[in-house]
Amino acid sequence: MGQVTPLRSRRRKAKPVFYLLAGPNGAGKSTLYKALMRAGTLPVSAEFVNADLYEAAHLQHMANPQARSEDARQWADARRAQLLKAGQSFVSETVFSHESKLVLIEEAQKQGFFVMLIVVCLDDPERLLERVAGRVTEGGHAVPAERILARYPRTLAHLAVAVRLADLAILYDSQDVKPGTHTAVAVCTRGWTQENVNPLPQWAQKVLGGAGIG
Repeated sequence: MGQVTPLRSRRRKAKPVFYLLAGPNGAGKSTLYKALMRAGTLPVSAEFVNADLYEAAHLQHMANPQARSEDARQWADARRAQLLKAGQSFVSETVFSHESKLVLIEEAQKQGFFVMLIVVCLDDPERLLERVAGRVTEGGHAVPAERILARYPRTLAHLAVAVRLADLAILYDSQDVKPGTHTAVAVCTRGWTQENVNPLPQWAQKVLGGAGIG
């Protein structure tokens, strides 16, 4: 499989930017975030709004894991709203299993933001279970297997809408489990495919096909 070569931001306007990292649990969003930071695609100055990191750093005193997760989610929602109101560029992360993030994209654009959607996924959802299990052994948070598998098709369906909404969408495949080996497979600008590899991974075909731009 080849690889498209996305520009560092493909954006030169003075608008604030909302960088939204999206993909299933275990797809490698946090790993890709670090790689894009090193590459300069994501600016160091952009705050990273991450509920998991907030939970790990500030909510470990709470005994109930469900309560911790809910508090972290509420914090992330509130922080994103603050940054949108302030017109400050930021990065956030989502599994995109709920349509509320589509509303978030539209709200950011109404507030004058350029929305850059960064998608990471792979074809075999069973491999997501392996990665999440491995993450737990390293101190990461657990996600029930049935929830991961149930979210996968919902995530792809919502991403099919999101790539049409976003000002810029870059799709990365993470089939290779080695760190830093995410492959950029497609780039879309305002709902139009600018370039993509051939053949596309099946998940990317579903996203672009569902968006009517495959």
